[in-house]
Amino acid sequence: MLKFLSISAILVVLDHATKYWAIVALKGKHYWPANGELFRLDYAENYNMIFSLTFIPMPLVNVMAICAIFLLFYLLYQYKDQHVLPSVGLAFILGGAFGNIPERLIRGYVVDFISFDWPDWFFFTRWPTFNIADSAVNVGMILYLGYVFFIEGKEESLDPVDKTIETEESSTS
Repeated sequence: MLKFLSISAILVVLDHATKYWAIVALKGKHYWPANGELFRLDYAENYNMIFSLTFIPMPLVNVMAICAIFLLFYLLYQYKDQHVLPSVGLAFILGGAFGNIPERLIRGYVVDFISFDWPDWFFFTRWPTFNIADSAVNVGMILYLGYVFFIEGKEESLDPVDKTIETEESSTS
């Protein structure tokens, strides 16, 4: 389990280091590069939850996030001796949570600085600005849910079939 917590710790350090850099290099300045249409680094303060959504009050979001951290530790402990994919996914989510939660509790906002543009037919004309912690949570969710929906239980469901085939072969011999 320690190796997965080290993944989380690396993500937290990377997230906070890049946010510090964004404050120093980007705050109060025009985005970089100046002609950045598809990709740009643009300082933003997010006082709301992910993608600046506001339908849940922030104190409730903070309480839910802290509860989620305990759940993540529990799940990480449960998966520690199983397949590596859900553990890595949970470690990414945990690293992302520890990247954003302290900042939100201390400052009252999260520093975002990565921005992408998408074709106008997509949901947003410009994707909401995000950070390393947000990316870690999204990658972690993809890894974890990919395992849960496409792998977990599939290995176990093969065993009874194999045993049935072996039983049929031994009884016909």
